[in-house]
Amino acid sequence: MHRPLPAGTQAPGRAVDLVIRNAKLLLESGLVRGGVAVSGDRICLIATDEHLPSANTVIDAHQKVLMPGLIDGHAHLHDPARLDHEDFTTGSRAAAAGGVTTVVDMPLTSPVLSPQAVEEKAKQGESMSIVDFGLYAGMMSADSVAVIPSLIEKGVAAFKAFTCAPYFANDGVITRLLSEVSEHGGHLTVHCENQGVLDEFKKDLEGEWDAPVSHSLARPNLAEQLAVHQTVGIAQQTGGHLHIAHVSTREAVKEIERGRAAGITITSEVCPHHLVFYRDEMNRLGPKSKMNPPLRSKEDRAALWAALLRGSIEMAVSDHAPSPAEEKDSGKEDIREAWSGVDGIQMILRILLSEGVNKGRLSFSRLLDVTCRNPARIFGLYPKKGVLQVGSDADMVIVDPTREETMKTDMMFSKCGWTLYEGMAMKGAPVMTFVRGVQVFNEDRTTIKPGYGRFQKMGDAGKVVED
Repeated sequence: MHRPLPAGTQAPGRAVDLVIRNAKLLLESGLVRGGVAVSGDRICLIATDEHLPSANTVIDAHQKVLMPGLIDGHAHLHDPARLDHEDFTTGSRAAAAGGVTTVVDMPLTSPVLSPQAVEEKAKQGESMSIVDFGLYAGMMSADSVAVIPSLIEKGVAAFKAFTCAPYFANDGVITRLLSEVSEHGGHLTVHCENQGVLDEFKKDLEGEWDAPVSHSLARPNLAEQLAVHQTVGIAQQTGGHLHIAHVSTREAVKEIERGRAAGITITSEVCPHHLVFYRDEMNRLGPKSKMNPPLRSKEDRAALWAALLRGSIEMAVSDHAPSPAEEKDSGKEDIREAWSGVDGIQMILRILLSEGVNKGRLSFSRLLDVTCRNPARIFGLYPKKGVLQVGSDADMVIVDPTREETMKTDMMFSKCGWTLYEGMAMKGAPVMTFVRGVQVFNEDRTTIKPGYGRFQKMGDAGKVVED
């Protein structure tokens, strides 16, 4: 629900806490000139500059774009068993440096499958994070179906399942999970790769695992297509909200579009690495380019951009899951030994600006949809998050669409100490980030101590909110 403004927020002559003026505001209606005023942690006024009130702090945006803070709906920041990979502090700093103000944290190996686990992880996050965060339950199985209602009551309405190892859930389990989330109002995210196809294709690559591209060849497009097709069919039968994780193939896009045309509730996401890199680069990039699903062809990459533009894919996420460099380097002789996962939370906005908006693949309106508004709706956070609107949280990022950067490891805030994007030239970057009206990032540094971030319960039971 829309929260009422506190009494006196816009009282004449009374200074507000923050004004950002001389900006190009990215609103749901498009780009307009003006500014915003913030009282406490919320936006209290959106107006042309001459109608903005006096403020304790005034920031001139110098005609740069002011947009809502991004919501990263799929990031692995803090798994108690993998804290050498990332944690709430380092991961949230990377988020802030990427213009991300809310992260939905997904487990790697330690699922959140009880109300007590939700409370414990929320407490950890609030002591360490500098941005706001929500939580995924993870690695759902037949044994965890029963916990769904109690987790939704705690504000965790997003659940994850796999159609492949190492957390394989068969069709019957997927059916039970989708039926349960349908009844209680959450959604099920599914990692879609068919295990049978993966098992067979890896047999053809014996003796070739020294080539990183073998990882992609062993996980063909067909594996994703079949799993998406099957899971969409289950969603049709159960009526549950199905969310397809990290779509990477043109065939999967077609399956999603066919399902949506049939009236099935399906949403989906894409990652920056699948929008930038492609399979033929893997031998050059080395083991650091290994992730699941793997890099695909140039044709797949073009299909993902087209789907993002026309709305077939609703949101861009990082699937941020880096590891220490040695866990990548272990795959130099055998790519199977390398960790599967890459950095990305600091790169979502940069990629969509540089390779999207500035190359004509994406409009600013679609940028707003896929990074802010749609994620907020899918995770039940709209309009508290994901929009510049009076009464919404003052989560904002000032963006310079013309800023040119060459990405270097020493620019990154992740704990991993490397980036897949090393040496890439970018045009367009976040320069200042605010969470609930407080500046958390400025130019090249974070500006607040850990512990400012707050756990965000998924409202409306995680349902998609229609216009």
